[in-house]
Amino acid sequence: MIIVAIVGILASIAIISYQNQIRKTQIMVIYQTLNDFRMPYQILLNDGDGVIDFSPNGLNMPSNTKYCQFSVTAPNTNTATPNAIHCQIKNLSYLPNQTISLDRSTDGDWSCKASAGISKSYLPQDCQ
Repeated sequence: MIIVAIVGILASIAIISYQNQIRKTQIMVIYQTLNDFRMPYQILLNDGDGVIDFSPNGLNMPSNTKYCQFSVTAPNTNTATPNAIHCQIKNLSYLPNQTISLDRSTDGDWSCKASAGISKSYLPQDCQ
């Protein structure tokens, strides 16, 4: 009886650990996909004032993936651009109505921002 109880406890710990690892992986996939938008965004920005199509389509990127509905904000002149690349998370029941975005600073640096409902334990180091 004791062995069965010990096996049950170990199994429940393993399941929780597995679920946490799956969630970290899903968030990492979202973050990596967001980062894929950075280079095309910068290329459009470098093309000059005539560029008007700052959208996933304009960046030749998908507007939807398994976990994200993407939106892109045109850069602000001489100021930071919050939510330059934005992901509205979908298909993850443990993250309803949550977002992850990349902000672009005035000097061209990028920073990751996650909504408060996403546990920091799931986020990549750059988003914490």
